[in-house]
Amino acid sequence: MAETLLWVLPLVPTVTALLMLTTRDRRVLSAIDVAGSSVLLALALILARDVAAGGPRALGVFRVDALGLVFLLLVVVLTLAVSIYTVGWLKQAVAVGNMKAEYLRSYFALVHAFVATMIVTVLADNLGVLWIAMEGTTITSAVLIGYHGHHHGLEAAWKYIIVTTIGISFGLFGTVLVYAAYAAAAGVHGGAGSLSWSAIMQVAPTLDPGIIRIGFIFVMVGYGTKAGLAPMHLWLPDAHSQAPTPVSALLSGVLIKCALLGIIRFQTIAAAACGPAFPARVLIVFGLTSVVVATPFILAQHDIKRLLGYHSVEHVGIVALGLGFGGPVGTYGALLHVVNHGITKALAFFAAGKAIARYGTRDMRVIRGLLAVAPIGATLLMLAALSLAGVPPFSIFVSELMVLRAGIGHGHWLAIAIFLAMVVVIFAGLLHHAGAMVFGEPPATASREPEAWSPLIGMFVLAAIMILLGLTIPASLDRLLQRATEVVVG
Repeated sequence: MAETLLWVLPLVPTVTALLMLTTRDRRVLSAIDVAGSSVLLALALILARDVAAGGPRALGVFRVDALGLVFLLLVVVLTLAVSIYTVGWLKQAVAVGNMKAEYLRSYFALVHAFVATMIVTVLADNLGVLWIAMEGTTITSAVLIGYHGHHHGLEAAWKYIIVTTIGISFGLFGTVLVYAAYAAAAGVHGGAGSLSWSAIMQVAPTLDPGIIRIGFIFVMVGYGTKAGLAPMHLWLPDAHSQAPTPVSALLSGVLIKCALLGIIRFQTIAAAACGPAFPARVLIVFGLTSVVVATPFILAQHDIKRLLGYHSVEHVGIVALGLGFGGPVGTYGALLHVVNHGITKALAFFAAGKAIARYGTRDMRVIRGLLAVAPIGATLLMLAALSLAGVPPFSIFVSELMVLRAGIGHGHWLAIAIFLAMVVVIFAGLLHHAGAMVFGEPPATASREPEAWSPLIGMFVLAAIMILLGLTIPASLDRLLQRATEVVVG
């Protein structure tokens, strides 16, 4: 049953996308959207139960272990939340002309095609299929980024295509080098099994460390571009700010995490072949660079969605730091941060999208007094901001604390000092931005229409998860993260 689900899961969003093309009615499209996402979540939970009971499952080029399962569950949970949010968001977007009714079916079809490529990415055991799936996410999401059709969106889409395609080419070079090292060590001459991550891991200690070092650096540049690690992050703020709000949530919540999974797969190979110190140093350098580069841009931003985009650069850097600090604590903290940031950032984009619709602008200097015109949405925006700033008792505080603990435990004092300094500055800047938007007197142009129920339901679900993970880690999630940590650290 579980092995069959490995092939069924990517088919669910694919079939959903095809069904979208059969109708133009917005209500029917929304119903198919929510139903398809619900089925996807249900099947993923069944697969998770089977993996928890019987260990990893594999069939052909697909394989799921505890590590992949963390990312798979994040994808399907956020996909359902986005579907629920989209019901009310889409009605308003069509009413004001941001979305054209005749193009809705292609929009929905593209969203589910995008989800399908991400699911293939997290389930792929074959490193070649992993690379192809990452390229597939570029094709589907690029069209969505420029979907509104205005010149800023099209410019962002082209920048995204050019930068990530060049970047992911480096990932291909890295994959080829890892394959070459494996072929030389194992005496193979091709075939799908030659690129199997699980097969490579069995002989990883015998691989040529020189080739693997070069390959890992190529992979870090390639997949790091897609993950939004600085200095390869140039596409990210533009793409996240110009995409439709539900797409921004998927880009920041899960797409960049899929690229991180690719990095982790190669990190485990490099650690076994070269020793854990080499990939750790590379990850710490990229992680620190990302946090440092994001800080001044976060302080200087006036566009709320670009602000959230630069926060993604920062938090991807924190995940890289956790992986670089390593050990059970650092790796566990990094994986928990993947989940926490995905949930929180999707909530932040949802809340920002509702604020933008109400004020008709992304300029935070105009968005004032949100609490007076939309108290529930303003509260959720403030909660998301507090979590992103690392305030207890919200979820991101817990995972950031674990990353700090790992860095201190392994004596990375300089990295910790720089990290803490940047976090304090970002904390002050984000609370300043959020407080100015939420409090004060709203302008006369702000819409005072009642808040739609559908977006609020999607936001409440994410807010509940965010708060829960700040107060306690459920036993089932804790076991999953521990097993995923074992996959990474060995």
